[in-house]
Amino acid sequence: MPSVAKRMTSVSISGSISATEKSLLLDLGTPLSICRLVCDLLDAVNEPPSNSAQITVDQALWDLTNMKNNPQTFLFDRTCPKKALDDTCLFNPKDGHLFGREKEMEALMGVKRDFSRHFNSLAQSSSDSIQGSSFRGEATFLAGYAGSGKSCLLRSLVHKCHEEQWFVLKCKFDKQTAPLKILAKAFDDFFGLWGPSNEDEHSNLGPSMMKSFRQVCRTMFSTIDSEGYSQLCDLIPNFSRIFPLATSLARDQRSFSNDEVGSAEQRRVHLFHMLFKSLCSTCRPVLVAFDDLQWCNSLVTGCITDFLVNDFIHGEEAGKQGLLIAGTFRSSEVKEGDDLIEKINFLKHSRKTNVTMLTVDELAEKDITQLISAKLGLPIRYTSELARLVHHKTRGNPLYVRQFLKSIIQNNMLEFSVRSRRWTWDCDTVDLQMISDGVAELLTSTFNLLPVPLMKTLKVVSCFGNQFEDSSIELMNSCHQVLPFDMHKELQLAVKEGILEKAGTVYAFAHDLIHEAIYEMVPASNRHLLHKTIGTSLLKSASNKQTIHLQLALERQCYACKAIGILSLAILLQLGEEFPPPVNLSIALTTLSAMQPMLANISKDQMKSLPSMTDTTKLQAMKFLSMLCTLSVMSAPMLLPILSCRMMRLTLDHGFCHDSIIGLVMTGYSL
Repeated sequence: MPSVAKRMTSVSISGSISATEKSLLLDLGTPLSICRLVCDLLDAVNEPPSNSAQITVDQALWDLTNMKNNPQTFLFDRTCPKKALDDTCLFNPKDGHLFGREKEMEALMGVKRDFSRHFNSLAQSSSDSIQGSSFRGEATFLAGYAGSGKSCLLRSLVHKCHEEQWFVLKCKFDKQTAPLKILAKAFDDFFGLWGPSNEDEHSNLGPSMMKSFRQVCRTMFSTIDSEGYSQLCDLIPNFSRIFPLATSLARDQRSFSNDEVGSAEQRRVHLFHMLFKSLCSTCRPVLVAFDDLQWCNSLVTGCITDFLVNDFIHGEEAGKQGLLIAGTFRSSEVKEGDDLIEKINFLKHSRKTNVTMLTVDELAEKDITQLISAKLGLPIRYTSELARLVHHKTRGNPLYVRQFLKSIIQNNMLEFSVRSRRWTWDCDTVDLQMISDGVAELLTSTFNLLPVPLMKTLKVVSCFGNQFEDSSIELMNSCHQVLPFDMHKELQLAVKEGILEKAGTVYAFAHDLIHEAIYEMVPASNRHLLHKTIGTSLLKSASNKQTIHLQLALERQCYACKAIGILSLAILLQLGEEFPPPVNLSIALTTLSAMQPMLANISKDQMKSLPSMTDTTKLQAMKFLSMLCTLSVMSAPMLLPILSCRMMRLTLDHGFCHDSIIGLVMTGYSL
């Protein structure tokens, strides 16, 4: 030991350190990170200093601070390449740390804090003062290009609100699923947290949350009529778990609503307004998160903006506390004059809702330097040159940065050296990495390196939209009509690769750009056939099971391929309902002309006196037609009058059922 101390003293005096002296530091048991810092500080007095030795006091302080705060990454030695790769989190989609988004995150949390103060003041007030409290409407929108981190910021807000026990609804729109269905799914997920079958979860929700939810239920019970309950059960399956008795009575009554809500579309909007009103009837903050609003439509955006500005909340009613809307959209796909911008401007000009607009731009070079340093566990002076190259290649797109780093790891341009116990690379070699003009092209080139069975599976599930249920995979696996192998094994690999995420029984693509890139890899000429094969497979697997499986076969197929007419002919034929192809305007008008005089000669009392439908096949057909009518409003309007008129013919010939109401309303809507 004395000889070592003597050698180190001579080194510090001379101001120069060799490989031999560096090894002496390691022999003393010094972690490699500290050894590196000491060596760089000693080498800094050399003339000229090496690149790694160009260290400043601030950089040394940065090293020491990170060693203290994050020793697992910056202090402790690494010897296992697999562990080093796992620590980068590049292949882990749940890595939620955001680099270069501190300003946007602070602004988003500021909106949340201001909104929370309104409820804190309500909680400190007496119950009498709460009854007269004013409604607080708040909306914040994050705009940016694809892959800029908007969704990550929104997820961070959602996570924080969950921690603080807000009521939270989450909607992620995509190109393939009707926006109204996504909104209904958000409510279905919310109600799925409650009810008799989830009593074990109530302890986690807490008595305060349970008390607030009971208030929501009381408000719904007092504002929604029996027909509304029945329709909500169709839109939101978990709703029947909350009100099993009321919904059963509603189905038996088959009541008709004579209120001012005329069309079926207006009726649905009216029901969603009632749901929002019920959620806002407590002293608990409510967040509704809308991701990818560029794929939403005017029906849903109009529903929420009209509620914030006009509906129920500015009178003297009790229980009008507040609603926070947080949404994201791609600035490159939404321009001035589009419906979304018009709705945002409508909120601004109403002065009844506070609107905050945030722009999410590209990452700066210093942000990428910190990101790479954190991923590789190296000081920023070591990664600055690589970061400069990555910034130039990726133009500061966060998703692009992540995919680029993954690609150079997969191509062995960035690899962990066991000998050096750190990540190593050659910037000249990395600079040769071919790069395309868009994120999708980079993703495609990366996906082409994946195993063939995995890629086939990803192409199939991309037809379902951004997310899909595990039950759908089970149905397709049961007959192996789509793919001859077990898709579950491939999906597990996709989760491991960071392409998919899984929460419970739901799979979701890690990013909508990843979903788009994979879906675009299916040749356009083959997409229709693939969608039809998937729908046929689901139908075949569900043929001997519950009706809900039949609905699943239709919903997935219709939203994916946008060919409702063709699919309806195939499925309805198996239920004994044949339609003359092709469906066109002439057939639709002829069908309506034939139905109009038939309905004109039937009074309301005669309709209500019809016997109940008992034929099981016809009941299934009516259920199927009812759901298909709802879908066709958005996707195939030409099909709507033909479907609704067929429902009325079945009602007149075989008796009245709950779904006859839908047929009557849709026929009136078409006329």
